[in-house]
Amino acid sequence: MVLGPTARKLLPYLNFGIATSALIFQTTVLYPWHHELDAAFHKLKAEQTEMLKEFHEVKLKRIEELETKVLGIQSRQVR
Repeated sequence: MVLGPTARKLLPYLNFGIATSALIFQTTVLYPWHHELDAAFHKLKAEQTEMLKEFHEVKLKRIEELETKVLGIQSRQVR
């Protein structure tokens, strides 16, 4: 498709308008949304860390209970 002389003159202005619109969209919508997502990610990471800590504590408690039972069984067998 061949462009006419008028279209060739208007094409740089159209390109500038599209580029300007894209920049405005990025700075007004995407950039603030990035900060919102970052805050949500840090909150999620903190929750995950807390859950892993609780799981670790429960697992250690369970291991201690099992160890106590095993030692109790062994001490009964020795007698």
